[in-house]
Amino acid sequence: MTDPVLLTTAIDNASKVANTPFFTTIIDKITGFKISQWSAEGEVRKKLIHDEYEKAKESGIVGIQYIENLRHTTNLIDTATKSAKYIDQGKLNDIKMDNDFFWNTVEHAKTISNEEMQELVAKIIAGEYNNPGIYSMSTLQTLKMLGKKELELFERICSLCINNYEIPQGVFSLREDLKPVLTSIRIDFGSLQTLQNLGLFLPNDMIKSFENPEKKDFALQYFDRQIRFKPTHKTNYKINYPEFYQLSNTGKQIIQHLNPKYIEDYYIWLKMNYKIPNYQVNEN
Repeated sequence: MTDPVLLTTAIDNASKVANTPFFTTIIDKITGFKISQWSAEGEVRKKLIHDEYEKAKESGIVGIQYIENLRHTTNLIDTATKSAKYIDQGKLNDIKMDNDFFWNTVEHAKTISNEEMQELVAKIIAGEYNNPGIYSMSTLQTLKMLGKKELELFERICSLCINNYEIPQGVFSLREDLKPVLTSIRIDFGSLQTLQNLGLFLPNDMIKSFENPEKKDFALQYFDRQIRFKPTHKTNYKINYPEFYQLSNTGKQIIQHLNPKYIEDYYIWLKMNYKIPNYQVNEN
């Protein structure tokens, strides 16, 4: 489809959800016209957009700028339409002009034509609209560096996260027994390093430990499954987790909008290989 057809199709879709505070106080102002009135004025506007596009193709630099603006408007409206289903429709617009994250993310939406990336940005715009201040500027900087390939890689690698945000270091120790799992999701240590460079994982491996003086069992969480451990030592009840790689705050903010998949073979591997000193898996 040509640029004007893409734009008019985007507006047709948006007009169905445009009578909301999100559109009337934000998107209408940015585009310069009331999208909610498109159905009444659509045919006239479609012809006007088409005629201006044809003139622009013959107008040198000015024409190129017009066509680029057309594409930016199309991307913005497509993303806004996707945002609509995540917006709290009962909430009045509470976005302040000094909310740099929100306005810069809306501006970034103009540059995105890939539908998967639009969906992610749409969810984040809606999240910030519903609860201003929940995202950090570092999340926006990472969004600007993410393409479809990196987004899919991040979603796949998070299929290995336990306790929501951690991947055991042992996953990347070239274990033959785990190789089929990593091969199936196309992940290796280089994948982790790529995502560390994007700021989605912290740059170094980490450790953590907890006192357990009451000798309680505790659980390792993998999606909706648990692996329960019970103490075996008579005096030392400290819980020392194996080293792990952890999602950054930016990674945590983005992964909540993606859909990593549960892997049964990985869950079985964890039950057999995730070792904690002085504890054993409780099969009961």
